[in-house]
Amino acid sequence: MKLENSKYVIIVILIAGLLYSCASIGRPEGGPKDIDPPLFTGSSPAPNSTNYNNSKVEINFNEYIKLKDQSTKIVVSPAQKENPIIRANGKNINIELKDTLKPNTTYVIDFSDAIQDNNEGNPIDNFSFAFSTGDTIDTLQVSGIVLNARDLEPQKEFFVGLHSCLDDSAFRTMPFERIARTNDLGQFTIRNIKPGRYHIFALKDVDRDYKFARTEDLAFLDEIIIPTTSEIETMDTTFTSQMVTDTIIKAKHTLFLPNDILLSSFNEEFKSLYLVNNERTAPHRFSIIFSAPSDSLPTLEVLKPEGYDNSKEWFVLDNSQHNDTLNYWITDSALIKSDSIQVNMRYLHTDTLDNRIFTNDTIFINVKNAKKNKKKEEEERKKREEEKKKRRERGDTTEIDSVPPIKLINFDINGNTIIDVYAPLRFKSETPIDSISPKCARLSIKVDTLWEDLGIVPIERDSIGGLLKFNLNYNWEPGAQYSVSIDSMSIFDVYGLYNGSLKKEFKVKSLDEYANLFFKINLTDSAFVELLNSGDSPVYIAPVKNNSVDFFNIRPGEYYARVVIDRNGNGKWDTGNYSQHLQPEEVYYYPKRLSLKQNWDVEQSWNIYELPIDSQKPNSIKKNKPQNYKAETTEEEEDDDENEFETNFGGHNSYSGNKYQDSRNNFDPNRTLRQR
Repeated sequence: MKLENSKYVIIVILIAGLLYSCASIGRPEGGPKDIDPPLFTGSSPAPNSTNYNNSKVEINFNEYIKLKDQSTKIVVSPAQKENPIIRANGKNINIELKDTLKPNTTYVIDFSDAIQDNNEGNPIDNFSFAFSTGDTIDTLQVSGIVLNARDLEPQKEFFVGLHSCLDDSAFRTMPFERIARTNDLGQFTIRNIKPGRYHIFALKDVDRDYKFARTEDLAFLDEIIIPTTSEIETMDTTFTSQMVTDTIIKAKHTLFLPNDILLSSFNEEFKSLYLVNNERTAPHRFSIIFSAPSDSLPTLEVLKPEGYDNSKEWFVLDNSQHNDTLNYWITDSALIKSDSIQVNMRYLHTDTLDNRIFTNDTIFINVKNAKKNKKKEEEERKKREEEKKKRRERGDTTEIDSVPPIKLINFDINGNTIIDVYAPLRFKSETPIDSISPKCARLSIKVDTLWEDLGIVPIERDSIGGLLKFNLNYNWEPGAQYSVSIDSMSIFDVYGLYNGSLKKEFKVKSLDEYANLFFKINLTDSAFVELLNSGDSPVYIAPVKNNSVDFFNIRPGEYYARVVIDRNGNGKWDTGNYSQHLQPEEVYYYPKRLSLKQNWDVEQSWNIYELPIDSQKPNSIKKNKPQNYKAETTEEEEDDDENEFETNFGGHNSYSGNKYQDSRNNFDPNRTLRQR
């Protein structure tokens, strides 16, 4: 009986295992992964058909497909007023154009890489489809790239368009005649263009009307472009299985020109000026925020409390450098005690015609959480009364509030007590300072173990730090240790409060803690170089003088560099302006990462024209990196990658022109991008 039971258990286990293995669905192993994109198999109408006047198009593929980000990637040219309906349906794409078709016009549907196979998501790169409503189809093309003028960052999702109307007003008043959209690396090709003369533009078209508005990012080329073609001959080599040359085949290809257009995008930095917000964060302080810089300050007139004497000076203003953030410190005790202040403010704002005019507005300056603050004050008052009562019951006649504490202003060293050899000693106050005695601060230096007096040194207001920041400037001895002492009652704020005595020791870095960097650069024009951190932000700036740029006392670390051609010599990068035909100031990048170490002098030669402009910026600080760029590489691999010429920046598999044309041949690897 036991043996039969054992057999029964074994049989049950075997059956259960068999059922489990049959129910488990696993991915077959050993088969190659599908890496091929869908293949075009046919369409209605055929590619490049003429005299086609139906608004519906069907495109067929060899496998099930899907559309990714079709609203941002697919573009129809000429520009459509009403969005077309584009759907993936099994192995087909169905398109219905909602606008009435124009006669004798070539239509192009540019899919970019939106078409993918349904399973693996393999995209067809730069697929387009064209047909004509007339007897002929336009076949010319132009290609190029859009880079941000300030940082050479490739600009994706920009519309690039052509106008045959050469009037300046066309960009503002007329939609593009032919358009394309930049890919993730800023590259574009405008297809199926008819012969003619054109202006070309790039636009971050926020309102999707294919016309320039003043707040949108733009780029334009100063010269007129004339699309043409050229025949080129290439040599293709076939090899035997032993990798021995078998056959050399000559092939002719059509090159579409221009294929070297560089559009430098910028924003005119036009901003509508309006009141954003006002906030009273404390009884004695409130802020007013504007949307943009202004060259004029508002005027304030107190309406409430009623009957207030506006001839009095009731605030001290701490304004930002461009007057877009205004911090008001209330100095009138009556207004400080008032939870609600009503003010008439006269200020500049932008009207509907984009002009700045003065307007009047009534604003309410109310203490934030006033009820909560009053409740807290009341609770504290009750606590003091209870404590007084307990003291009297104990026979203690000392009153708690008989000697109020002395309130001092908080004036102290701002930041670290180890400072750079070229930097001032910085101070910060919590309230606006009204006066500082010129003899308030005394400096000492440590020699061996003793302190040597250096005398009185002035503390001065920081030129861009407003009313709260101050500097002590001195020609520091590298590596030395100093002490600063400030006498009490030598600094007064706008409320009449004064400082307590202060004594602090601090140290200056030694020169061997820094690196020095020297560039020899092929520039004689007015220019300056910015050393950048890994976030592409400037941390040091030095002018170009006699083909040289010198950076002394740089903190060790990893840096990058770019040069700005400072046309107007104002020491900063300036944007462009379309109405004035003014291009933004040109920028070039040093193509390698700079590794600066302590106590090192680094010398580098820099030819700003050695690499094409789109290959200069190191990939490690690009936001739009090539897809094949690996973030984790060895230093040698990364340097090789950063110096690689990215010549294939415009590959487009197209069904415009020749049915199976690969217009990647349209790009000259030895090109020099035409600038502006």
